[in-house]
Amino acid sequence: MRVAIVGLGGIAAKAYLPLLTAREGLELLPCSRSADIVDRTRARYRLPDGATDLDQVLGWKPQAAFVLTPSPTHGPIARKLLEAGVDVLVEKPATLRSGDTRALAELADATGRVLMVGFNRRFAPLHRKARELWAGRSVGTCLVEKHRSDSAHASLLENYLEDTIHAIDTLRFFCGEGEALATAQRVSDGRLRSAVTLVRLDGGGQAMLATSLESGAWAERVSLHGEGTRLDLDAFSGLRWEAGGEERSWREEYASGWRPTLEARGFSQQVAHFLECVETRRPPLTSGWEAYRTQLLLESMVAAAAPAGT
Repeated sequence: MRVAIVGLGGIAAKAYLPLLTAREGLELLPCSRSADIVDRTRARYRLPDGATDLDQVLGWKPQAAFVLTPSPTHGPIARKLLEAGVDVLVEKPATLRSGDTRALAELADATGRVLMVGFNRRFAPLHRKARELWAGRSVGTCLVEKHRSDSAHASLLENYLEDTIHAIDTLRFFCGEGEALATAQRVSDGRLRSAVTLVRLDGGGQAMLATSLESGAWAERVSLHGEGTRLDLDAFSGLRWEAGGEERSWREEYASGWRPTLEARGFSQQVAHFLECVETRRPPLTSGWEAYRTQLLLESMVAAAAPAGT
């Protein structure tokens, strides 16, 4: 299978290149606007060829492509690839607006192409185990947390779109659809410092999304409560489940080396799933339509925001 890797920055280097170059049966074409980066990537992974623009990629006639460029370029690049008959995995966010993501999903349907968006949490072993344990129970309350030690974004929209979107998609993964009721945010020195959003779930429950950008450490957590059951997920390391007087727990010891980090975080399974969908023509679990619905919820959260406090 001929596979293009468009964009050779941080996420490509940390996740996708190590995984793709380790797989058999792939002819890989790295692509970057920088010829130096292409040459270094080719040399490191012993790849025979590379490209510096999208037309070179299309001339190579790939069957599939990974779009790992900066977010503002995702939509135009993915559209051009889909129109050329190439299956696409694009990193989140698929585009900067839900309407544009919907247009990509419609284009993929019209052209019979696979369009998948990179929400790796849905493929992480403990996240999948947690969803299996919840087993369709109604959610009474849910708390989703995503914390960072510092702030990199000036606005709520920028943060939710570039980073917290993973937590928003995780909320949908466990709770289904909902509508944002209110968002409180705090901005200081030109940077978003924290935000909390309350969501009314279509199933009748309530969910809260909380993010701190001045936390002591990186953290992502999910707590689910309902039907006499409690579930606590500490990504990507621990899971605890309580129901009917029974308590069970699981630990993910990937940090010790027993499981590779990229597998524990779902990247390995995400890549394998996309390539399987390319071969079988089955729709991916994180399709363009799923990304569209996550962005609809995200945009409702931003629209429900009160003016930023300091």
